[in-house]
Amino acid sequence: MKYYGTKNNKDYGFYEENFENAIEITDEYWKNLLMKQNEGKIIILYENNVIAVDETQYSKENGVWKKLSDEETTAKQLKIQNAIRAKEIQDELYDLDKKRIRALAEPSLKNEDTTWLEYYNSQIIQLRKELNSITE
Repeated sequence: MKYYGTKNNKDYGFYEENFENAIEITDEYWKNLLMKQNEGKIIILYENNVIAVDETQYSKENGVWKKLSDEETTAKQLKIQNAIRAKEIQDELYDLDKKRIRALAEPSLKNEDTTWLEYYNSQIIQLRKELNSITE
């Protein structure tokens, strides 16, 4: 048997020994929870049960886990996706800034009508528009 709970009212975890307010679980269920955690799920205490869930389906408010509605889940997923994309855009902008510096120092044409600097600037403008649209 394993026990799930907190001894300091802050950090939850699994324990070998029983203690006040701990939830008793079988070794088999404990292994199942750990497998789900390895798959990216989080382990929470919800309605006096220990469960593994997708982080986007639950929210912790005032120390208590709450199941989100479908609309709230969708909004949370979108927020996470936007944060990931915003980081990708920032990385791309950083790389393009380095390329623009090189294009200033070594002017040359990308094609007959466009310099490398103009090309990089146009990419930066598009990325900044996308970044603004997902961070508003």
